[in-house]
Amino acid sequence: MLVGLVAPHRRAFAGLGLLMALSAALPIAASFAMARFVDRVIAQAPVSELVTVALTFAGLGLASSLLIVVVTWRSALLAWRLTNGLRHELASLVLNADLSFHRDRTPGELLTRCDGDVTALTSFLSAVVARIAGISMLAIASLVVMALVEPWLAVPMAVGFAALAWRGWSTRDTTTAAVTRERTIDSEMNSIIEQYVSGAEDVASLGAGAHGLRRFGDAARRLVDAMSLRTRAEMKVNSGLRAVILLTQIAVLGAGLLLFRRGGLGIGDVVLGYRLVDVVRSPVEHLTWRLMEAQGVSGAAQRVTELLEEGRRVDLGERPLPAGPLALEFSNAGLVYDDASQGEAALQHLNLRVEAGRVVGLLGRSGSGKTSAIRLALRLVNTTSGSVTLGGVDVGRVLEADFRRRVSAIPQDVQLFPGTVRENVTMFDSDLFDSDLFDRESQHTDERIVDALVSAGLGPWLADLPSGLDTMLSPDNRAEQDDRAGLSAGEAQLLAIARALLHHPDVVVLDEATARVDPVTQAAISVAVARLLDGRTGVIIAHRLETLSICDDIAVLADGELVEFGARVDLLTDPGSRYAQLLAMGAEAEELA
Repeated sequence: MLVGLVAPHRRAFAGLGLLMALSAALPIAASFAMARFVDRVIAQAPVSELVTVALTFAGLGLASSLLIVVVTWRSALLAWRLTNGLRHELASLVLNADLSFHRDRTPGELLTRCDGDVTALTSFLSAVVARIAGISMLAIASLVVMALVEPWLAVPMAVGFAALAWRGWSTRDTTTAAVTRERTIDSEMNSIIEQYVSGAEDVASLGAGAHGLRRFGDAARRLVDAMSLRTRAEMKVNSGLRAVILLTQIAVLGAGLLLFRRGGLGIGDVVLGYRLVDVVRSPVEHLTWRLMEAQGVSGAAQRVTELLEEGRRVDLGERPLPAGPLALEFSNAGLVYDDASQGEAALQHLNLRVEAGRVVGLLGRSGSGKTSAIRLALRLVNTTSGSVTLGGVDVGRVLEADFRRRVSAIPQDVQLFPGTVRENVTMFDSDLFDSDLFDRESQHTDERIVDALVSAGLGPWLADLPSGLDTMLSPDNRAEQDDRAGLSAGEAQLLAIARALLHHPDVVVLDEATARVDPVTQAAISVAVARLLDGRTGVIIAHRLETLSICDDIAVLADGELVEFGARVDLLTDPGSRYAQLLAMGAEAEELA
């Protein structure tokens, strides 16, 4: 994984390597200056010469410190540049993932993987890998210099540095299990927070706050225990590395003093040997404080890799859709969800054709397969048998940009985002429409945005906004705050219709847009839906039968199969049809037998 991240930035890393080599040379040069200063003091050299040597040492030390700052800055910059690309890839994967992907994961888990684990990799690259590379360069250069100046002192230094490398390598995974457990519990805590905050109204009204606090408290207790285990393991690693480098200093100093007493070595050479070990000791001690980022990074990398390798389960094709109106057809389509008990099918042998330019209403009880059918049509899941085609092309083989441009969905619960009205209608000029197949500039002009809002029935609402299209929408879609505008559930549905009108799709799928609104708002939405579906292929999941008045055909599902299909007018005049019976009983489509 790291090799793949680094490869596109080879030149930048080569430049960083040169800076590191220079940062290793300066402390060694400063060590020579110190050794010479000691020798000149013993030789009772003139003060002017000592001052020159001292100033040289100070200058080299200052240059070394400044270069360390530059190296640290460059390594951090490169690390973030590398991992930001990884963050973008993971975010894109999550945002474009199919339904089964999200059914298996909580938002807290995804947040931890896409941000927490990648941040661990960033810290590892900038604070650990860069430091290890710098320490390695410094240690090798010190050994080479010592071997040239005094080979006998190079022996204990080499043994000590080898022991330091072995100790670091052998303890690399000492705290991995503890760090992995800590991050897993942290992810669980994020999920608990997300669940209770997103359902704050229900939690407060039902008195479930105490239960949420108990769950959070239990997770917090386990997190503290995990942190304690990780800290103990980390201190064990740190103390081991510090002990090795300290013993190396003692060994070099002892060998130097022994050689000095025998007359084979000068004090300056002993100071040089000690100093060369000391310049390695300082970054090693700093490194021990950052080893937490290294410990468990393999687990973080593994989780990120698993997410990338799993990828999107829904196929992404490369075939464009044919020009003109599009027909939607289910051919013996079957669907079994991953978590279905005993392989129970949500859809089985579904054969249904929606002719181009016609609108079909889907009826059926809860669990009859209506939602599963539109999930297949919207390419949110793959069929487990049979096929779904759009304009004669299997939906799994359609070019992504072409599919999203020409197929629009309007759910029951419309998602609005913190941002302006313009941004919410255009969906922030999403990269989804950055293709040669979609002329974004001609679609997203303010004039066209206003036309879409007016056509959706939001003209009066827009006219009352304090800043027009630049008005910020309230995060909760309801309460007005300062100069922000709130939207009711019905207005949010109309804004979703405006989104679709702006993009001029050929196929529209609606999950009963009027299921949760009052009769007046329902009438306004029905008018906007009729305008949206005019001349387009449409599929409507209906819970209120009056919504089906704009449909050309009716399809009734039961137990994942099609049990009735025909023109709405024909079924309406057939007293034996299920549709006619429902109208006669005045029942809602949810109660279909």
